[in-house]
Amino acid sequence: MNAKFGVAFAAASFVVAAGSAQAQSGRCDRTCLEGLISTYLTALAAHEPGRLTVAPGIRYAENDQLLPLGSGEWQIAGSPGKYRHVFADPESGQVAAITTITEHGVRVIYVVRLKLDRNKISEIETQITRDSPGAARYEKMGKPEDVWLEAVPPSQRIPRALLIAQTNKYYSGMERNNPKGDYSFFDKDCNRLEDADQTTNLKTAQSYGHSNDKAFSSLGCEAQFQTGFVGFVTKIRERRYPVVDEERQAVFAITTFDHNGTVRTLPSVNGTSSPIPAYFDIPRTLHASEAFRLRADKLFRIEMTLTEVPYGMSSPFHNGPRVNVSAAATGRSAAGPCNRTCLDDLLQQVLQAMPAHDASGLPLAQGARYSENGQSIAIGDGLWGTAGKIGMPGRDAYAASFADLSSGTAAYWGLTDENGTTGVLALRIKTVGHKIGEIEAIDVREESQGPRGGTMTLMRPPLPVEFKAASIGSLDPVFLSENAAATPIPQALMTAYWDGLERHTSKDVRFTPECARRDNAVKESAGCAAQMDGNGTSASLYAHITRVRDRRTLVADSERGVVMAVAMIDNTGIGADNLPASRRVPGTYMSLQLIKIDGGSISRVEGMVKWMPFGYTSVWAEVKK
Repeated sequence: MNAKFGVAFAAASFVVAAGSAQAQSGRCDRTCLEGLISTYLTALAAHEPGRLTVAPGIRYAENDQLLPLGSGEWQIAGSPGKYRHVFADPESGQVAAITTITEHGVRVIYVVRLKLDRNKISEIETQITRDSPGAARYEKMGKPEDVWLEAVPPSQRIPRALLIAQTNKYYSGMERNNPKGDYSFFDKDCNRLEDADQTTNLKTAQSYGHSNDKAFSSLGCEAQFQTGFVGFVTKIRERRYPVVDEERQAVFAITTFDHNGTVRTLPSVNGTSSPIPAYFDIPRTLHASEAFRLRADKLFRIEMTLTEVPYGMSSPFHNGPRVNVSAAATGRSAAGPCNRTCLDDLLQQVLQAMPAHDASGLPLAQGARYSENGQSIAIGDGLWGTAGKIGMPGRDAYAASFADLSSGTAAYWGLTDENGTTGVLALRIKTVGHKIGEIEAIDVREESQGPRGGTMTLMRPPLPVEFKAASIGSLDPVFLSENAAATPIPQALMTAYWDGLERHTSKDVRFTPECARRDNAVKESAGCAAQMDGNGTSASLYAHITRVRDRRTLVADSERGVVMAVAMIDNTGIGADNLPASRRVPGTYMSLQLIKIDGGSISRVEGMVKWMPFGYTSVWAEVKK
């Protein structure tokens, strides 16, 4: 080993386990691993997982969602494209590829990692990046740049621990991107591709990502990091280096990028600082697959592709310790049960603390938990950093609070504003005595095309009904009025309602004749029963769903006759030949429902829908199981 690498190698020893689990008996060499990728892609295109030799308990994931092998992309994938960049690691028994496939004829970028255990596939991790222009660029390239495919003479190689350590510096440098950092780990001729688009050393002006800055892409890798421009990436976590191709001196990495939405300006690159693009007004998490080719101990080539997942999402293949996001107890607890006034007061405290960006004054129970859109994150993260305004019950036109004394639960439904992005927030708190033990937030934000990419979730298909904040108006007053007498709300009514959505029939659902519903702030003339039977807005949203699961009642307010509920609704992307191909992809709706009940029948429905990766499951549903 070259002497100049000695110190770095010693410092790197702690990360070698991330990429170097020794394969079991019958080691699969490069030819074997590359053949495994071909076998896999052929089986995928044929929709025949049975062609694969898999280990018992195989784990299969798409965009960080664990699924049964044979579901999801296995139902719709078409033929692989010409471009195929394979990374082989015989020592760890793992192989990865960046390639393209089609979904109902539309080409997308497809990343797959396979892990062998005793010559059987034990892990399949995939990333689908629905960037058709990017996939087209890859197909135009046809193959990776030659330098990626060259075997490096053994005397010029650095060991796998150092390969990982040098790659890890890239992520440490990008996280909050200190412009005064040491970025000498870049080769002077370093180039980076993002979805097959060169984003370094460009001779012609080209805006970078969601920004309008045209100077950044003209710089080299090191010079870019020296600007501090990518400091809006606030955390890069769960860094994994599963495939280390020592022969070609390449590392295939999988990481999770968090953008917590609190960075509001981009540093000067072209002479003037600029506001952060609207896309980063809210917290975002990106799942990134990235390959690095080193020359000596420097990063020489970088190839990356990514997709968006819910903020705070963890990879099911992350082996490190989970971050403890539960809170310590704060404040004093009063004696006696928490009545409606107590519940309303605790809810009010949370609604005031969020836009104040300060949870320190809340009376939290030991181990208090917070989730946002189904992901456990720390109290103080997410909305706590971005919310500028939250509509208040009794003051604002679209805001209401609810309570269920029997379960010690209070809930809120109303509007949020995060740096100019409007959302509908459903919030649930559960008490332990007079303290808060759980806070669950689900925020359906307005998403729209606009300057610099707008606020659309990356790579998601269009919804049949998109939420437009201008249409929201006032909350129907029936949700604010109390019933003549408090009446328990039967669970059977909600079961029948969710079953009706899943089966596309109102036959067993009790609706009042005048029942009206809105979905994503759009109201149709058809009534609730007619929409469930296939007419109007609800029909277009739910026409092709196959399953309604993880059904949960967040609050059942018997005094007001209101249920706030949520469920995960799956769309497999098949059996919808009348839809454009862009909408015929697997996905899951996180469906929020605010339901008014009169005399045992449903009289109003206010629904909000948020698109999620196929198979998405809330942490609360997992706890319930």
